[in-house]
Amino acid sequence: MRPISIFYKRKHSRGGMQKDGGNRKMYKTKSPTRVSSEHWMENGIENGAKVAESESSALNTQMLIHEIRNPLSVISFVSELMLKENEQNDGSLFSYAELISKNAQRIEAILRELLNPNENSAEFVAVDICDLIEKSLQKADDKILLKKIHVIKSYGFDMVVKADPERLSIAILNIIINAVEALKYRGKLWITVYKTPDEVKVIFKDNGAGMMPEVASHMFEKNVSGKSCGLGLGLWIVKSILEEHDANIIANSEIGTGTTIVMSFKQSLE
Repeated sequence: MRPISIFYKRKHSRGGMQKDGGNRKMYKTKSPTRVSSEHWMENGIENGAKVAESESSALNTQMLIHEIRNPLSVISFVSELMLKENEQNDGSLFSYAELISKNAQRIEAILRELLNPNENSAEFVAVDICDLIEKSLQKADDKILLKKIHVIKSYGFDMVVKADPERLSIAILNIIINAVEALKYRGKLWITVYKTPDEVKVIFKDNGAGMMPEVASHMFEKNVSGKSCGLGLGLWIVKSILEEHDANIIANSEIGTGTTIVMSFKQSLE
């Protein structure tokens, strides 16, 4: 089975998506539409602001709703384990109870964000992306622990990018959770961060089930999922967040081998 690759270039302020041979996709810039100054003053600014605000609000809402499903899935899974092992007195029930409490707190925090959207405006600062990865791994440690996933990390020094830490952490967490859910018990996840002369690159590679070609070629599109119970929002959210960060994302997946995702960021000079 041939591996399927998909590539998204940085998205500019105006543009559409075109295919560049095979399964590769990229965004190109279109020439701005010419309108009279009077028409722009009367309609353009107001309508443009409304559309931008509406699209941003819709993305934020869908992103938060999707994030709620992650801790909920852990609570459901752990509850089933507790029921099965209720008669065993080996201390496992206490660990499971801790996981339920932790994820219940995450749901409460996400709902607070949903109720107070104005408090979560994007703020771009210089951050070490390795720190964000570590924090995301901590948030996913319950799923990693339950499946006994082996995470192999290789971080470079001073991997600084300009980012909104909260939103980029959501993208990283979604990639990690997708990988963990695709892995079998005691599977492996490799995370590598390094620099090129102009960019900081982050590679997530798993030895999971991989994706069918018809799914892999559309994995970053909305409502496309390889899971029977998936919403098809996780990787679409990842792509949307990376576009906000003017970053590239490449993915390669092969059935029986696994999936590799590469993110490329401009280096922060601050």
